[in-house]
Amino acid sequence: MTERGEPVSCGDAAALALYEQALTQYQSYRGDPIATIEKALASAPDFVLGHALRAMVLFSFTERRFIEQARVSVTTAEALLPRANPRERALVAAARALVDGDWIAAGAALDRVLVDHPRDILAIQTGHLVDFFRGDTVNLRNRIVRVLPHWSAGVPGYSYLLGMYAFGLEECNQYAEAEETARRALQLEAKDAWAVHAGVHVMEMQGRIDEGIDWLVSREKDWAPENTFAFHNWWHLTLFHLDRERYADALAVYDARIHREPPDPALQLLDATALLWRLHLDGVDLGGRAGPVADNWAKRLETERGFYVFNDMHAMMAFALARRDAEAEQLLSDLDWTVEQGPPTNRSMTRDVGRAICRGIRAFGQERYGEAIAELQPVRDIASRFGGSHAQRDVLTLTLIEAAIRGAQPALARHYLAERLVLKPDSTWARRLQARAGGLRHARA
Repeated sequence: MTERGEPVSCGDAAALALYEQALTQYQSYRGDPIATIEKALASAPDFVLGHALRAMVLFSFTERRFIEQARVSVTTAEALLPRANPRERALVAAARALVDGDWIAAGAALDRVLVDHPRDILAIQTGHLVDFFRGDTVNLRNRIVRVLPHWSAGVPGYSYLLGMYAFGLEECNQYAEAEETARRALQLEAKDAWAVHAGVHVMEMQGRIDEGIDWLVSREKDWAPENTFAFHNWWHLTLFHLDRERYADALAVYDARIHREPPDPALQLLDATALLWRLHLDGVDLGGRAGPVADNWAKRLETERGFYVFNDMHAMMAFALARRDAEAEQLLSDLDWTVEQGPPTNRSMTRDVGRAICRGIRAFGQERYGEAIAELQPVRDIASRFGGSHAQRDVLTLTLIEAAIRGAQPALARHYLAERLVLKPDSTWARRLQARAGGLRHARA
């Protein structure tokens, strides 16, 4: 049995202890869950649940190069299914769907596990990330709601469950409940970086800039040291700096905390790119930073083709910033291939929104602002279909507004700024955009 009372076929006590340690590392973003579970598998090679955990953690890195490693774990686990219990067989089936690119089927399979095993934190954690990567805002909240009655403060991992619930509430625009739940989670575990993240999302979406800075800075000693998710919370801090025109501060955090060499993991490279694009939209000199980021994305073009269009959008931003026309055209060609032949979930995400967004970013980078608007505007309100959070996808609205200003369509810019100023009345960036849009009087013929 696991620490939460879930059945397990492995009888190796040392391997089970390492499995629990790896689970905690997976949830807390502290330590190396892959190294830990590989120790368990060295002790117990027939540990079905260990192979499933390894596959799911590797999936969470959102890169095909890790999926190929995960596929090895799934294949190994499938060979061991005759000795597995029903819960383990169901988890292996979910892992198979993940590596085969059917994230919708994987999410459903993980939910079926939770019907009989509502404390299966591996199924919950992985399901939560699947919902996030797919932009399934309702299930980010409701997957947790469905199991929450079976949990209490005495169950190991409860604080992390609350952190996930807080993020799901925030993505469903239940900001007061989200903030309260994030604070409850942090009372139980102050070092829960995901709960810190949920709280900062609330403040970002409400435009509570100064409170957001204080939220992160005052808790830095808890979420920043030795945490593999810290780069993303640093990224959120840069967004607050950017709003307040503290460009030097934002770039200092970027240089010290977000971008690094050798090539970043895709999750970190994504944040680096997203910040540079926002700075570019706000007219800030990037000082040569775009080139190395574009180089990093270019190295992945062949290996990552068709894998995840949310990553592709950021690659296109980097290529636009660095004026890498050949790479941008190759990516557009790859997106066409994905729509026809890509893995099932990414194929639909690319077809529905991702390809249009990448075309819009490409057009913006070439100063074809009317075309950028024509691509971005129809998909802006359904962009959740290709993954990420509200805060991450907000870059699309910022790009659309900037395209309208640069393309001499002031009415369109003011149209979206009216929305922004209601949602974020304290945003100085929104006021800067409003002043620029207000100074335009005539659209181009």
